[in-house]
Amino acid sequence: MSALYRRWAATALLCAGCAQAQETANHLVGDVGLGVSAAPVAVAAQSRSTGLVPYLNFDYGPAFARIDTFGIKLAPVGYGSVELVTRAMEDGYRASAPPQARQSSSLPLGLGTLQVTPVGAFMANLYRDLGKSHGAMLDLMYAAEIEQGRYAFYPQAGLEYRSASYVRYYDGVTRHANNLFVGLLVEAHLGGHWYLVANLRRTWLDDSIRNNPAVRRRSLDSGLVALSYRFD
Repeated sequence: MSALYRRWAATALLCAGCAQAQETANHLVGDVGLGVSAAPVAVAAQSRSTGLVPYLNFDYGPAFARIDTFGIKLAPVGYGSVELVTRAMEDGYRASAPPQARQSSSLPLGLGTLQVTPVGAFMANLYRDLGKSHGAMLDLMYAAEIEQGRYAFYPQAGLEYRSASYVRYYDGVTRHANNLFVGLLVEAHLGGHWYLVANLRRTWLDDSIRNNPAVRRRSLDSGLVALSYRFD
């Protein structure tokens, strides 16, 4: 399954909430566009790590898209909501080394929250992989906002927890992993409703993953550059 198809398939959950969204809002608020992403995996792989992808970052009633995360807001809590979430992940690959096994991309589904507070945004999402790993995933992130004229900067930092089942399927070792990451999302206002967006992230791999001889990286660099149109 192509990365583009997987990403569009993840919007099925988003579309499932549109009927409810129509009752609470009659328009989309946020960004829709097209970009190029790069998402390498830890082991040596034949798969392409770059591809053309839609850029979706909007709210439509209780339904939302946040670049690679899609979901429905279930109930308000604190500065945000409890949410039913899924994520379009490009963690599948075909290994370069014999027997060149193919690992399917995960299909995460779970619950989470995004709390947009006066001191920044806090995100916590807990997933179960409905795909072949049957593992658990926990994503924690903090993001700040800095505006400078026509530019907006969103520095990010967080933790990706991956259970032993997930790590065993994708990385060939039998221990859970805690991967730390930092990122930066930059928006440049080009004029009118048009924006240029760049989202960059560096993830440091846990020692448990680097214990696999097939893993020759200490970190992974991923990113997305997109042109988007903003709906008000």
